[in-house]
Amino acid sequence: MAGVCAACYDPHMASSLIRKISSLELEEQILNGGTLVTVIGIFLPWMGGEWLGGESVTYSGLGFYTSFIGFSTLLLELFVLTITAAPLLGGVVIIRKRYRETVRLCLTALSSVMILSALSVLAKVTFEFSRMEIRFGIYVAIVGSLVATLYAFMRYQEQRRGLVQELFHHPEDVPTPEIRKEIVAPPPPPPPPPAPAPEEHRLFR
Repeated sequence: MAGVCAACYDPHMASSLIRKISSLELEEQILNGGTLVTVIGIFLPWMGGEWLGGESVTYSGLGFYTSFIGFSTLLLELFVLTITAAPLLGGVVIIRKRYRETVRLCLTALSSVMILSALSVLAKVTFEFSRMEIRFGIYVAIVGSLVATLYAFMRYQEQRRGLVQELFHHPEDVPTPEIRKEIVAPPPPPPPPPAPAPEEHRLFR
């Protein structure tokens, strides 16, 4: 088994993937990092304590009454990661570049709303059952989802500005090489002043 795992692991592929990830823009790295934190937070404890009958229980984002929200959020966040990871791994482009930022903003915003709604449900449960308490996992998921949503919105705004610039950009506004050379070249020096006229010397007798 160890030999099979060692054969499957390719250090060159891993280093190539790390280089591709590090070559991404900072906003892109933070966006996907926040998405990954959200995925991790879903598997962490969201609710725990003594349930009915004195039984000690702990539920992750995929358990308890909010399991549907946790599972839906997990699918959304994994799809956001796949949008970035698939081209890096040599796969197909799932979402075209023109629609990518809009899709990621909608998915991350929807995930944030769903996790916040799950938090409100868990808070209501803690009011009714004093021995149950909200655990740190849901807060990790909220922070990661909000960060991903914020940077997805920033990427969306950058894309909109780029589209507006392309819309109002005309090829006629770009000077030709001859005009560009005239603009860049310094003006010619002024002509030298004319030579002074020779002086007339009169002889007085």
